[in-house]
Amino acid sequence: MTVTVDQGGWLSVPDPEPGPRWWQKIRWGYNLALAFLSLTLAGPWGAVLASVRDEEPLAGAWVMALIPLVVLAFLDNARRAEAAGADPDLWAPKWRAACVRLLLWAAVLGTVLTLPITTLVYVLTGVKPA
Repeated sequence: MTVTVDQGGWLSVPDPEPGPRWWQKIRWGYNLALAFLSLTLAGPWGAVLASVRDEEPLAGAWVMALIPLVVLAFLDNARRAEAAGADPDLWAPKWRAACVRLLLWAAVLGTVLTLPITTLVYVLTGVKPA
């Protein structure tokens, strides 16, 4: 038995063209539109987090914010994979992926607009803001 390994030369197969980079795959307009639309849901979510922040310990508000963020991030990843693998003519997987992304943006923006500044004030001063 003879094994020959060719390590190049004019008969070797050329390297395939590289695909788009990860930052080129991000659909900026799609994400900005969903972030803008999610502001209608981010306000009520921020109000819920603010009431928890004011009545309970600050850690409770962070836990209440992070659990839905983790669940929505997992669902967003699953729905995007489902939409990518679905037939291009099917609209339902695309709509489900967009709805979950909208909810994820609402959770992210509601959390970002409500908790970090209060947490920073509490950490730096040790006093819970009133």
